[in-house]
Amino acid sequence: MEKASGCLLSDVWSGLPRGERGMFAKTLGECKRRLLELEFTHYGSLYYRNDVPPSLRAPTLLQGISPNDELNSEFCIGPISRRDFWEAERETMDIDRCPWQTAEDYMRAVACREQEWISRFGTPHILDDPNRVLPGQGNRDDHVTLLSEYTTLVPILIPPHHEQTKPVMWHPDLHASNVFVKQCEGQGKIPPATPLAVSSIIDWQGAWIGPAFLQMKVPPLYRMDGVPPGRRLPALPENFDRLSESEKEEVEERHKRRIHHKLFELAAFPLPIFDMEALEERIFLEDLVQVTWKYGIIPFQMALYRIYQHWEHIVPGSTCPIQYTAEEQDDLNAHHAMWLQHQELLEDLDREFDLGEFGYVKGDRNQFEKIRAGLQQKKLEYVAQGTDEETRRVRSLLWPYRDTLQDPDVIPRLILPSAGV
Repeated sequence: MEKASGCLLSDVWSGLPRGERGMFAKTLGECKRRLLELEFTHYGSLYYRNDVPPSLRAPTLLQGISPNDELNSEFCIGPISRRDFWEAERETMDIDRCPWQTAEDYMRAVACREQEWISRFGTPHILDDPNRVLPGQGNRDDHVTLLSEYTTLVPILIPPHHEQTKPVMWHPDLHASNVFVKQCEGQGKIPPATPLAVSSIIDWQGAWIGPAFLQMKVPPLYRMDGVPPGRRLPALPENFDRLSESEKEEVEERHKRRIHHKLFELAAFPLPIFDMEALEERIFLEDLVQVTWKYGIIPFQMALYRIYQHWEHIVPGSTCPIQYTAEEQDDLNAHHAMWLQHQELLEDLDREFDLGEFGYVKGDRNQFEKIRAGLQQKKLEYVAQGTDEETRRVRSLLWPYRDTLQDPDVIPRLILPSAGV
């Protein structure tokens, strides 16, 4: 193992002008696109050949090279090592982790894995998403049934173009602390007009070989919501001229970041991926299949519903296999509205108290107790805002931070007041 050359991007990022950040979006995208030159033959994880028993190896490695090539003698594609295939009891389950030849085989394997795990082991866990206890988040049977509905869509959701489904490797978590850059001089400062170049990228342990259309995501470093798909460019809102100066600054900042998001896409994604209809919707849905129990059924239901809404663009002239009655759509939208409300509360509190995922506290025990006391005060204020005793009771039950687990089969059956929760 060699030492990464250059300096960490996180050490210089705050001092980079906006223009330099935009230029680096293109540079980083072009660097990532070079990975697409390696077209593998199967989906799975990359291993040294001698570390994998012959029965678990894919017979070939890369398209267009001889089986006798030196690369084939040193490396191979084996069972997927991605964390979600080994998390908790999945480690001991006899599930399909082998190299897959088709995107459909891979996508079905994930859904079947989760169906089996939920059926056997689906119980509350301290590391479940805090909003997992909201009404409508589903029991075991609900999750298994919805995953079955998803599998009926899998063959249709897979795009037809080879460039969209070919097996490629992609870094799964590219952020400023695992990218090293060169031409950095003097205490973390970048000389004016000196373009940054990528010198090293670390933390590849989560990388795997997967379908191109599911792999190619804009990294957290540049990812922004509200970016139009395909060749449409981000635009300022129509009411921009009527905003106050402070509002304009905030809107312009978001607009520039969306431009940087689009610059990365343009540099990194080949046109068959860049122009895909409902690309984000397909990626989001497949991501949620992997964690539907942990995050609850509402986000998964909404991801399926968005596919239903985009169906005419995905498969023009056909009928979506999953249909929703007007009543089902109303119920789904109501549950999702509540989920969004509580998600916003959770995100606001995480920002205010500088909390990590699942309420992780940075610092020592004293810091933990200080934050816990602050959150308890926030809870009292939040509960007191309820308009009556029943609403206050429900608000207390649905508070996102707790020291003990609560039974998700009890809370989802609560009948919530129509407003004020």
